[in-house]
Amino acid sequence: MSSIKVKICGLKRSDDVQNCIKLGVDILGFVCEYPVSVPWNLSRHDVLPLLSQVEPPHLSCIVTGGTPRKIIEMATKLRPSLVQLHYKETLEETITITEALRQHNIGVIKTVPPANEERIEQFGTTNINTIVEQLCQTNIYGLLADSRVPANAADGGGQLDLDFYSQIISLSSKPVIIAGGINADNALDIVKQTNAVIIDIMSGVENFPGEKNLQSLSRLLSSIRQL
Repeated sequence: MSSIKVKICGLKRSDDVQNCIKLGVDILGFVCEYPVSVPWNLSRHDVLPLLSQVEPPHLSCIVTGGTPRKIIEMATKLRPSLVQLHYKETLEETITITEALRQHNIGVIKTVPPANEERIEQFGTTNINTIVEQLCQTNIYGLLADSRVPANAADGGGQLDLDFYSQIISLSSKPVIIAGGINADNALDIVKQTNAVIIDIMSGVENFPGEKNLQSLSRLLSSIRQL
């Protein structure tokens, strides 16, 4: 069995959740109450029955953003395995959310923004080394290196930036998830080139937003299991 973990995000349908579980997807991701309009967004009410299908050893993850109060309240009600902060949360807000959710055994993933203006807003610096060091000093579960920002979250899969991925992986003492532009055809090469241990795919295995393609999912998992 491959040591590479696969996260499939943007799940909206029960059939897709079941297919991911059968294929051995490690982390099943659901976009919930994201502050920007994206086609994968679900309400708390709609995401709950999907989350309930995910049982160990599989992990569930809600992808969201907003104020610490909103995120903590939502996560403590939904009880996912992980919460992915993918909006404009600052380092201080990330720490507040992480410490509150630790009490409920819910891990936090924080996105490292690709754009300098987003880094300044969230971390007060554009320096990747400093940002990764700051995050690794917290109790977060892991970091996410993603080519997408809130403004282009719904634009395809994003542009591949292997140097960006590799830099964060090399600097981090925490698990690093890479996302943006990954699909069933290029996943194996990307993992080999970046030494990634967790990959995150959303639009790269879809027929259209919210409907996963079973053949693409199967090819992705078969490809990764070669390692």
